[in-house]
Amino acid sequence: AEALRTGRSGGEGSSPLAGWGVYLRILLRRFRVQIVAWVLPLWLLVSITAPSYESVYPSLETRTVLIEQMRKSPGTRLLYGYVPAPGRLGQLLQWETGTFLLVCTALMAILLTCRMLRGDEDEGFVEVLRATGVGRIVLFLVPMALVWAVVGALSVGVGGILTWQTRSIEELTVSGAWALAGTICVTGWAFSAIAAAASQLGRQVGQARSLSMIVLALAFVMRVSTDQLSDGS
Repeated sequence: AEALRTGRSGGEGSSPLAGWGVYLRILLRRFRVQIVAWVLPLWLLVSITAPSYESVYPSLETRTVLIEQMRKSPGTRLLYGYVPAPGRLGQLLQWETGTFLLVCTALMAILLTCRMLRGDEDEGFVEVLRATGVGRIVLFLVPMALVWAVVGALSVGVGGILTWQTRSIEELTVSGAWALAGTICVTGWAFSAIAAAASQLGRQVGQARSLSMIVLALAFVMRVSTDQLSDGS
């Protein structure tokens, strides 16, 4: 707060972006543990999945029975959709691990956005910031920019890890690595925007989270329904 007051007295108070740098550092300090706790395990998951697939199923022939069983399993189809043929390592990675990454990225974006936007308003922290002269759009812009940056960093890390693994795993491709990274990024940004809207509609942070989770659940239902329709056709 003292740093923000200093910025205001220095002539920045009239700017709609006054105090954005200090506010960003405050958010990073407060949420650094949560951010690291989300990003590092997901990077670790990506780094070990493809090598483990290759060690257990080194060729397409060794995966034939596995692919057939997965395509026939109703529970597997419900959770992940249909296994893409012919079942290369990159396809398996995007089918199973990619689904998990997308869900976790959406959850991360929802929880961080709701906490930074609606949670701080519920606790009165937003009023403290306004009293110090923070610009009127900073209270929304900086949290959103931070969440989007975290999602972007997660996506770039996934793309970089998989690109590095293409040197030792022939069935992985650079284009596939960055296609997955781009999908993760777009998903995280989309659900962060949904959570921001829910933070305005909900009266408390719990309501904002619930509204966002409902949208995530509906998205899952739509994916399952699309799979069933394509199967019926």
